[in-house]
Amino acid sequence: MQSGSNSDTPKQLIFERIADASILSHFSCGIDSMDEFIHKELQEYIWMGSCQMYIIREGEEIVAMYCLDQHNLCLSEVVKNKMKEGTKPSPQNIQDIDNSYWFKPFFDAVEITYLAVSVNRQRQHIGSFIIESIMNQVAHNPDIHSDFVTVRALKHSDYTAVPFYRSCGFFPAEEEVAGRNLFMYRVVIR
Repeated sequence: MQSGSNSDTPKQLIFERIADASILSHFSCGIDSMDEFIHKELQEYIWMGSCQMYIIREGEEIVAMYCLDQHNLCLSEVVKNKMKEGTKPSPQNIQDIDNSYWFKPFFDAVEITYLAVSVNRQRQHIGSFIIESIMNQVAHNPDIHSDFVTVRALKHSDYTAVPFYRSCGFFPAEEEVAGRNLFMYRVVIR
Protein backbone atom coordinates (compact mmCIF):
# COMPACT_ATOMS: atom_id res chain seq x y z
CA MET A 1 0.00 0.00 0.00
CA GLN A 2 1.44 3.33 -0.94
CA SER A 3 0.93 6.52 0.95
CA GLY A 4 -0.66 9.67 -0.39
CA SER A 5 1.13 12.64 -1.84
CA ASN A 6 1.85 14.41 1.47
CA SER A 7 5.60 15.06 1.40
CA ASP A 8 5.87 14.42 5.15
CA THR A 9 4.48 10.89 4.81
CA PRO A 10 6.87 8.09 3.79
CA LYS A 11 6.67 7.15 0.13
CA GLN A 12 6.24 3.40 0.63
CA LEU A 13 4.46 1.85 3.59
CA ILE A 14 3.80 -1.88 3.63
CA PHE A 15 0.90 -3.17 5.76
CA GLU A 16 1.22 -6.78 6.97
CA ARG A 17 -1.15 -8.83 9.07
CA ILE A 18 0.86 -10.89 11.54
CA ALA A 19 0.13 -13.40 14.29
CA ASP A 20 3.39 -13.21 16.25
CA ALA A 21 3.88 -10.11 18.38
CA SER A 22 7.51 -11.03 19.09
CA ILE A 23 8.37 -9.16 15.89
CA LEU A 24 7.74 -6.03 17.99
CA SER A 25 10.35 -6.91 20.64
CA HIS A 26 12.41 -3.80 19.78
CA PHE A 27 9.46 -1.55 18.92
CA SER A 28 8.79 1.47 21.14
CA CYS A 29 6.13 4.16 20.87
CA GLY A 30 7.53 6.06 23.86
CA ILE A 31 4.50 5.55 26.12
CA ASP A 32 5.65 3.20 28.87
CA SER A 33 2.27 1.59 29.57
CA MET A 34 1.64 0.95 25.86
CA ASP A 35 5.15 -0.39 25.25
CA GLU A 36 4.84 -2.70 28.25
CA PHE A 37 1.51 -4.00 26.94
CA ILE A 38 2.92 -4.57 23.43
CA HIS A 39 5.92 -6.49 24.78
CA LYS A 40 4.25 -8.48 27.57
CA GLU A 41 0.52 -8.93 26.88
CA LEU A 42 -0.37 -8.34 23.23
CA GLN A 43 0.50 -11.87 22.10
CA GLU A 44 -2.06 -13.35 24.47
CA TYR A 45 -4.80 -11.13 23.00
CA ILE A 46 -3.86 -12.32 19.51
CA TRP A 47 -3.89 -15.99 20.57
CA MET A 48 -7.31 -15.55 22.20
CA GLY A 49 -8.63 -14.11 18.94
CA SER A 50 -9.35 -10.78 20.61
CA CYS A 51 -7.77 -8.82 17.78
CA GLN A 52 -6.04 -8.96 14.41
CA MET A 53 -2.61 -7.36 14.46
CA TYR A 54 -0.95 -5.44 11.65
CA ILE A 55 2.49 -3.94 11.36
CA ILE A 56 3.49 -1.16 9.03
CA ARG A 57 6.94 -1.28 7.53
CA GLU A 58 9.04 1.05 5.50
CA GLY A 59 11.68 -1.25 4.11
CA GLU A 60 12.77 -3.42 7.04
CA GLU A 61 11.88 -0.82 9.68
CA ILE A 62 8.64 -1.33 11.63
CA VAL A 63 7.21 2.18 11.84
CA ALA A 64 3.84 1.39 13.44
CA MET A 65 1.43 -1.28 14.57
CA TYR A 66 -2.30 -1.51 15.06
CA CYS A 67 -4.92 -4.07 16.02
CA LEU A 68 -8.54 -4.37 14.90
CA ASP A 69 -11.49 -6.24 16.36
CA GLN A 70 -15.24 -6.50 15.84
CA HIS A 71 -17.17 -4.39 18.31
CA ASN A 72 -20.68 -3.23 19.15
CA LEU A 73 -21.26 0.50 19.40
CA CYS A 74 -23.98 1.67 21.75
CA LEU A 75 -25.10 5.20 20.93
CA SER A 76 -27.07 7.37 23.32
CA GLU A 77 -30.43 8.73 22.20
CA VAL A 78 -28.87 12.20 22.22
CA VAL A 79 -26.19 11.14 19.71
CA LYS A 80 -28.73 9.27 17.55
CA ASN A 81 -30.97 12.36 17.46
CA LYS A 82 -28.02 14.58 16.51
CA MET A 83 -27.24 12.17 13.67
CA LYS A 84 -30.85 12.25 12.47
CA GLU A 85 -30.84 16.08 12.66
CA GLY A 86 -27.57 16.25 10.75
CA THR A 87 -25.59 17.93 13.54
CA LYS A 88 -23.34 14.87 13.93
CA PRO A 89 -22.02 12.64 11.15
CA SER A 90 -24.25 9.67 10.42
CA PRO A 91 -24.21 6.68 8.08
CA GLN A 92 -24.48 7.67 4.43
CA ASN A 93 -27.90 8.12 2.86
CA ILE A 94 -29.51 8.71 6.23
CA GLN A 95 -32.73 9.65 4.44
CA ASP A 96 -32.90 6.10 3.06
CA ILE A 97 -32.35 4.44 6.44
CA ASP A 98 -35.45 2.71 7.77
CA ASN A 99 -36.55 4.26 11.07
CA SER A 100 -36.09 0.86 12.76
CA TYR A 101 -32.33 1.31 12.25
CA TRP A 102 -32.30 3.84 15.07
CA PHE A 103 -34.06 1.49 17.50
CA LYS A 104 -31.21 -1.00 17.50
CA PRO A 105 -29.56 -1.29 20.93
CA PHE A 106 -26.14 -1.37 19.31
CA PHE A 107 -24.45 -1.10 15.91
CA ASP A 108 -21.78 -3.28 14.33
CA ALA A 109 -18.40 -1.57 14.38
CA VAL A 110 -14.75 -2.25 13.74
CA GLU A 111 -12.69 -1.27 16.76
CA ILE A 112 -9.12 -0.01 16.63
CA THR A 113 -7.99 -1.73 19.80
CA TYR A 114 -4.37 -0.54 19.63
CA LEU A 115 -2.45 1.87 17.43
CA ALA A 116 1.13 2.92 18.04
CA VAL A 117 3.73 4.70 15.92
CA SER A 118 7.44 4.19 16.58
CA VAL A 119 8.83 6.95 18.79
CA ASN A 120 11.33 8.01 16.11
CA ARG A 121 8.62 8.17 13.39
CA GLN A 122 5.97 10.21 15.18
CA ARG A 123 4.78 13.57 13.84
CA GLN A 124 5.21 12.34 10.24
CA HIS A 125 1.47 11.81 9.55
CA ILE A 126 1.83 8.02 9.76
CA GLY A 127 -0.92 7.66 12.38
CA SER A 128 -3.46 9.65 10.37
CA PHE A 129 -2.47 7.73 7.23
CA ILE A 130 -3.14 4.46 9.08
CA ILE A 131 -6.56 5.74 10.21
CA GLU A 132 -7.51 6.65 6.63
CA SER A 133 -6.28 3.25 5.42
CA ILE A 134 -8.43 1.49 8.04
CA MET A 135 -11.46 3.60 7.09
CA ASN A 136 -10.88 2.76 3.43
CA GLN A 137 -10.49 -0.95 4.21
CA VAL A 138 -13.75 -1.02 6.20
CA ALA A 139 -15.66 0.96 3.55
CA HIS A 140 -14.56 -1.14 0.59
CA ASN A 141 -14.33 -4.67 1.99
CA PRO A 142 -17.54 -6.50 1.04
CA ASP A 143 -17.10 -8.83 4.03
CA ILE A 144 -17.30 -5.94 6.53
CA HIS A 145 -20.77 -4.56 7.17
CA SER A 146 -19.97 -1.99 9.84
CA ASP A 147 -21.19 1.60 9.69
CA PHE A 148 -18.73 2.73 12.36
CA VAL A 149 -15.09 2.50 13.42
CA THR A 150 -14.51 2.93 17.15
CA VAL A 151 -11.57 3.50 19.48
CA ARG A 152 -10.97 3.94 23.19
CA ALA A 153 -8.66 6.94 23.00
CA LEU A 154 -5.91 6.68 25.58
CA LYS A 155 -5.99 9.34 28.28
CA HIS A 156 -3.00 8.99 30.57
CA SER A 157 -1.49 11.40 33.06
CA ASP A 158 1.34 12.29 30.67
CA TYR A 159 -0.33 11.60 27.29
CA THR A 160 -3.75 11.73 25.63
CA ALA A 161 -4.69 10.44 22.19
CA VAL A 162 -8.06 12.25 22.18
CA PRO A 163 -6.84 15.29 20.15
CA PHE A 164 -5.26 12.96 17.57
CA TYR A 165 -8.48 10.99 17.09
CA ARG A 166 -10.55 14.19 16.97
CA SER A 167 -8.24 15.45 14.20
CA CYS A 168 -8.93 12.18 12.34
CA GLY A 169 -12.70 12.73 12.42
CA PHE A 170 -13.70 10.76 15.54
CA PHE A 171 -16.42 11.97 17.91
CA PRO A 172 -17.02 11.08 21.56
CA ALA A 173 -19.62 8.32 22.00
CA GLU A 174 -19.86 9.11 25.70
CA GLU A 175 -19.33 11.95 28.11
CA GLU A 176 -15.69 12.76 28.80
CA VAL A 177 -14.54 11.80 32.29
CA ALA A 178 -11.20 13.04 33.61
CA GLY A 179 -8.59 10.29 33.89
CA ARG A 180 -10.54 7.73 31.85
CA ASN A 181 -10.01 6.62 28.25
CA LEU A 182 -12.60 8.14 25.92
CA PHE A 183 -14.74 5.91 23.73
CA MET A 184 -15.00 7.54 20.28
CA TYR A 185 -16.51 6.70 16.89
CA ARG A 186 -16.25 7.68 13.26
CA VAL A 187 -18.84 7.01 10.58
CA VAL A 188 -17.78 4.83 7.63
CA ILE A 189 -18.40 6.58 4.30
CA ARG A 190 -19.09 4.16 1.47
